[in-house]
Amino acid sequence: MKIMRILLLLAVCLALAAPAGTAQSDTGTAYDLIAAVNTLRQNQGLAALETNGALMAAAQGQSDYLAATYGTSPPTWDMGHVGAGGTTVRDRAVAAGYPLSAGWNVLENWAAARSGTDVSTIVYSMWSDASHWNQMVSADAVHVGAGVSESGGMVYFILNLGVKYGSGGTSAGVAATIPTAAVTARVAPVRVSTPDSGGAIIHVVQIGQALWSIAGAYDVTVDQLIALNNLSANAVIYEGQELLIQVGYTPTVSPTVTLTPRPPTRTPVPQQTAQELEDEEDEGGSSSLLNMDRRTMGMLLVLVCGIGLALIVLGTAGKERGRKKPPRDDASERPSDDLFS
Repeated sequence: MKIMRILLLLAVCLALAAPAGTAQSDTGTAYDLIAAVNTLRQNQGLAALETNGALMAAAQGQSDYLAATYGTSPPTWDMGHVGAGGTTVRDRAVAAGYPLSAGWNVLENWAAARSGTDVSTIVYSMWSDASHWNQMVSADAVHVGAGVSESGGMVYFILNLGVKYGSGGTSAGVAATIPTAAVTARVAPVRVSTPDSGGAIIHVVQIGQALWSIAGAYDVTVDQLIALNNLSANAVIYEGQELLIQVGYTPTVSPTVTLTPRPPTRTPVPQQTAQELEDEEDEGGSSSLLNMDRRTMGMLLVLVCGIGLALIVLGTAGKERGRKKPPRDDASERPSDDLFS
């Protein structure tokens, strides 16, 4: 019984002494990740990479940092390469003891996935874009280091590559291509989502899916996915991440016509002008004359014209009689010549 207690206590101590956050069984170790990368290189006709202790320490330190800092919410692509204190991959490699001289560089791939994601999915799917792929199959890569850490069901993978430019050809590598048909079989199929009530399409990333495979399933480009989701050019996606495929439409609201009652128009009151009584009577007579029908007015005009014509005729006749009066005989009035003879 005493021995059993000692064994249990020893087991607890060993569990506590294990590195915190390092993923082992469900996903695979850092060495499993290196083995998958070397298998890829051998399939491409390239030499296997040599494991380097300094790069191993730098990679594991970065995976532990990401797991402790971001947990189940992975950072953006560019922030995944930033270490504690704002360090870069070169800073971390040099700090771990990796000698960097002229013509040497350290490259880094990182990814985040749900627990249980195997390392082959990381290599052949999540790192299948041109940027990550070219680094893994670079003919100039010589050394390798890896780190795998888990936090809350999210696993972080780090791959560091020591590259000596010109050691095996150009830095682009002799097999720097997108995965071939033999490799793409590992990529999980993409089930297309249907638009929601607003017309938007949201895709939930599943294990084994990559940006290029999702873009192909929805007949869009990778650049469109990156722009819609504010991703970096070499963004790393993870299981459960929601990607916007299509923006929903905004319904146009028909304007409501509001009838505004027209205010009543005030009738202006005419200004009253005092007038004399006879003017009112004249106005009344004029009004009566204007209101006379056309027949009566015609008869009245004929009568007036007839009276005028008669007056003219009578005046003319009187003048004619005055002109035809016999001359006056003044002989009887003149004195007789006999009186003066």
